Amino acid sequence: MRNEILDLIGQQYGCTAGTGIYRMIDIWQSWWQGKEHTFHEYWENASFGRPVKREMYRLHMAKKVCEDWASLLFNDKTYLQVADPAAEKWLQILLSQTDFWRRCNHMVEKAFALGSGACLLRVHGLPVGCGNLTEAAEMPLSLSFDFVDAGHILPISVEEGRITEAAFISEIRTRGEKALYVEIHTREDDGYVIRNHYYAEENGGRLTEVKYPKMPPREIRTGCPYPFFSILTPNIHNAVDEGCGLGQSIFADAIDCLKGVDLAFNNFCRDLKLGGKKVFINQSLVNRDSEGNLYTPDDVAQQLFVTIGDGDLAETPMITEHNPSLRSEENRDALQAQLDYLSFRCGLGTRHYLFSGVQGKAQLTATQYMGERQDMRQNLSKHQQNMTAFLYGIVRPVLWLGEYILRLPMDSTTPVAVRYDDSYFVDTESERSRDLREVEAGLLSAEEFKRKWHNGI
Repeated sequence: MRNEILDLIGQQYGCTAGTGIYRMIDIWQSWWQGKEHTFHEYWENASFGRPVKREMYRLHMAKKVCEDWASLLFNDKTYLQVADPAAEKWLQILLSQTDFWRRCNHMVEKAFALGSGACLLRVHGLPVGCGNLTEAAEMPLSLSFDFVDAGHILPISVEEGRITEAAFISEIRTRGEKALYVEIHTREDDGYVIRNHYYAEENGGRLTEVKYPKMPPREIRTGCPYPFFSILTPNIHNAVDEGCGLGQSIFADAIDCLKGVDLAFNNFCRDLKLGGKKVFINQSLVNRDSEGNLYTPDDVAQQLFVTIGDGDLAETPMITEHNPSLRSEENRDALQAQLDYLSFRCGLGTRHYLFSGVQGKAQLTATQYMGERQDMRQNLSKHQQNMTAFLYGIVRPVLWLGEYILRLPMDSTTPVAVRYDDSYFVDTESERSRDLREVEAGLLSAEEFKRKWHNGI
């Protein structure tokens, strides 16, 4: 987050986040991208004492952890249940046309990496002079979604830990021209208001507000009680900047574990690289050609050698080989230990990244394996609470727009439920068969069975 934008928004509206949280976001992003320069780059002495900059071998586990959380929370089996059939049909078409599910999965990954992510609802087709959304009911409007990460979110107001007003900053380029697009969402008595600004950078870094091609209305009074944005954070307390509204990276407290993984992996790879056979040849066996280039007996397939002196070849061999130890088992155990610490600290349990054959461990039974996942399951349930609130925050303004602005025959207050994939922990076929037997026994109603297994509410 640029200090100029922080100062600009802060002077006009005030803001809850300080510069410290954005410095941490930059650090979290470097780990998610796989290279933290202050740690992964180092100097060592090469030949003739000259220093050479080298890079560590890296396993990129910060990104892997976030990918796994995104897969658990928001995969192809996550879906929305909407009680009103007309609303559900229109919503599913809109989400499909805007590629919402794939893009949102990427946003979830980055939200867990940087602590926060936001989905913005955009209304297209408004004339520049139309600043009141309720006056555009007869216009051919269209909806889309945009996603931004924590580094582009500036909270303005926070209530009960949730951001209710915010500014969103993004960089846009059109035919080589670059500008900053600042979208400010504030709440007023008649609903949320969106204000759009474009800034260009002058010489010296100063920002100046400019007009931009295809600029939306400068001010849009939505008349909607719901914000046209929804923010997702991991369900962990932000210890970096309490009360700012932004979240904390899922691996914020596991940076040392990430370093331990890369140290172990780097040592493993370096041992493999340095583990090739080394052959030492007595100087007397090395000759030079007519141009002065050195060559060894193997270069000319020579088999007959003449020794100089009376030395014993058994005690002082002319050719000596050295086979360095690869230390494969020690390195593998060290790497596995660091992965265990990392997965535990990121809420995935201690054996999420367990590779078979480590330290001669026997394969786990199914019961033991499911038991090992309990820590992850508890944390997943916790994060699903925030994920559900995030999806509700998207669906409610969309349905409101459908009923009150687009005039579609639907109920915007219809009940909505989020269904998550539980097959990672539960055998869904066995559970379905068990529920069917309970329906036959009268222990479970047919309506409850339908609600659970046939997308009904």
